[in-house]
Amino acid sequence: MPKASSPRRFVLSAACASALLATTLTVPAAFADAPARAIDGSREGVTAQACASGIATYVHDVSGDEGVLRKFLDWDPLTGNATGALHDTGVSTPLDTYSRFFTGGHGIIYVVTDEGALKTYKDNTATGGSLLTPVRNYGGDWSTYATIVSGGAGRIFALRYTGSLDVFSIANPASGTGAITKVKTVAATNAAVIAMDRANDVWAVGSKVYTLRRGVADRLGEVKQWTYNETAGAAPFSADTVVVSRVGTKTFTGWSPGPGTFYTVGATPDYSGVASSYTGSGLTELANDDVGSGIHGDVHADIASCLASPSADAKPVLGSAPPEAPAPKAVTDTSPDPAPQNPAEFTGKFTLGDGSPAAGLPVRVEAIDVTSESTEEKELTTLGTAVTAADGTWKVSLPATLPADVRQAAAANGGAINAVAHVDGQTASRQLMRGTDFVVAAPASAPAMARALVASATEDDAPSKLRPVTDAMGEESPQPNEVQTAYSWASEDERNSLDTLGEQPLPEYQSDTSGIPQDDPYIVKGVDTKSMEIRPMDGGCDRTKSKIIDTQIRYTTVAEGHAAWDSKASVDYDSKLSSNVEIAVKTGSNWTIEGTATLGSAMSVTTGYTNKGPHYAKQWKVPIEYKKIKETWKCNYGKDTYYRYRIQGGKYKVPSGGVVGKYGKDVRNKDGSGAYYKSPHKHRAYVEPESFFQLSKNRSVKFGGAVSAFGVKLGASTQYDRDHRQRITAGKKTSHRHDIWGKNDKVDGKPGVFYSF
Repeated sequence: MPKASSPRRFVLSAACASALLATTLTVPAAFADAPARAIDGSREGVTAQACASGIATYVHDVSGDEGVLRKFLDWDPLTGNATGALHDTGVSTPLDTYSRFFTGGHGIIYVVTDEGALKTYKDNTATGGSLLTPVRNYGGDWSTYATIVSGGAGRIFALRYTGSLDVFSIANPASGTGAITKVKTVAATNAAVIAMDRANDVWAVGSKVYTLRRGVADRLGEVKQWTYNETAGAAPFSADTVVVSRVGTKTFTGWSPGPGTFYTVGATPDYSGVASSYTGSGLTELANDDVGSGIHGDVHADIASCLASPSADAKPVLGSAPPEAPAPKAVTDTSPDPAPQNPAEFTGKFTLGDGSPAAGLPVRVEAIDVTSESTEEKELTTLGTAVTAADGTWKVSLPATLPADVRQAAAANGGAINAVAHVDGQTASRQLMRGTDFVVAAPASAPAMARALVASATEDDAPSKLRPVTDAMGEESPQPNEVQTAYSWASEDERNSLDTLGEQPLPEYQSDTSGIPQDDPYIVKGVDTKSMEIRPMDGGCDRTKSKIIDTQIRYTTVAEGHAAWDSKASVDYDSKLSSNVEIAVKTGSNWTIEGTATLGSAMSVTTGYTNKGPHYAKQWKVPIEYKKIKETWKCNYGKDTYYRYRIQGGKYKVPSGGVVGKYGKDVRNKDGSGAYYKSPHKHRAYVEPESFFQLSKNRSVKFGGAVSAFGVKLGASTQYDRDHRQRITAGKKTSHRHDIWGKNDKVDGKPGVFYSF
């Protein structure tokens, strides 16, 4: 395999390296191997106290615009966290995308900069310091070494692009300041060196060097062990030994925290970033197939010479845990839900592209759930009209008597009425501008759940911008297929196992076939329209006709549970749908989020998960049918016809042969000590041993990336009630308090979701 395909490539010029490392090249005595590791944690000739747990693991994540070094905590490396997880500490620091790093044990991190200089740093985060505290700048031009690793025992193994392997000793490796001396060169013809050159990844523990070859179409890959030897006259490496078998075709990365434990993780094109662990002597066994998620990039651990498990009662924490601060006991609120206010009005606000109010423009509100289930075109039912006020706001009350088709659609939607508000205008140059806002209301007679959903949907109300109607909208657009939408930003994010979006708002514009659009849609024929005055359109635009042109069933995030340390998580999503899901509209070539639809249709199943943990946190997804709808309307006294498309969620629908619900993204990175100590004190509470706490009121957080439908990302939130809950059950341990905290408020207020430590 070409060297460029390997994820770990470091370079060092031979001439400059020789000058840099010009010291006495004395070959030391035989290189002592790390002490043997027994399965029970004991070590031959090493006391149990000398063995380590809670080992730092570092990931150079270059998936974003800037490179970042992230720190994880390998809490129980001896067992490969068989019943635990690699804990995301939340600690990170910038590390240039084109820089590379490796570890040498003792908290020392080596960085080869983009310019080729070698630098050492110390991880001082356990004592409140920096992740990359500068120690020494060795300088030089490291330009001919393709791969550099260290086993943490005073040796650096550096593979040249030309194939030979140089071995360096490090004086005083615990300090990161000692002289670096070349002690041996191993020929390119050596079997171990050939394996390193062909490997997808290389790492070391003590005198053991490991090579990972991913699987290919007709056979699985494996991890091999090669033992290095500096004894005079002896072969430099022993024969290979397979330590991990059945390595998949998408597994490119591996590492070890110490003897006898191995981790592997998939990389592009897998995107998942899910790590698996293996332990044992000789050929290892799978310990945990999902020990960590969202791990993308080069990975190295702060290597220990032997491994141990932490105390059974210990609580995972980075550094020394501060004393437990006072916090209230978490008590589930069992009082009746307050009656929601009567949300029998559609309201909103329209602005220009620059955010200034769009005043004096006519607004038409049309019901959108009346679209037929067939593919026949249907004219939307008008529910009322208004004119935007000086500040751009508008209001339309529900009719005293609902039209029959609206009443029927509302009954099928649990009582809520979804509608679209349109406003049309034009600039002085007669550029047509259209604003769209998807809104929801419910009559006083609607069930309390429907009125509560409407009330929560209005919390997300944001001004809607008027956007240019382009020439391209004068013709129907060809629709991309699923192969094409697989290249969209939304589809790529969907393949990531980690929830990277959280509650953050989605990009203003999305493409359904590529990355985030960078063009400015307000520039029309070279003219910026975002700040132009907009006046009512001469002749206006007529009522909207809509037609379903495609449907997809997509699993949509509706809840998440959290259970760290000694606890279990449960998520209930029973009896009926109870969510608000965003609606996307295609104006020109880009998609934008333009409001929310309330989904309250009945469900015929019970779904969720129960008592998962400890160290567990996953989102839960249910199947919802999404419709792509073509809209048609006429303007300028009916002379001009325009087309637009929208993506809208509908009813709960299990695909043929599909599951009623399934696990979503990993959210363990939101739990643990790092996140807890950053949380507001007033949001914290604790759960007593062998008791539970649950959220069954108000609404969940808004999941920013709840679903990808037709290549476009949509957000969603869920209403908590007796049928939709997040629950945590604490175990029997009393050595520490089991802490939880609300994301947005105290746990008995409106937290949205609670996390666990």
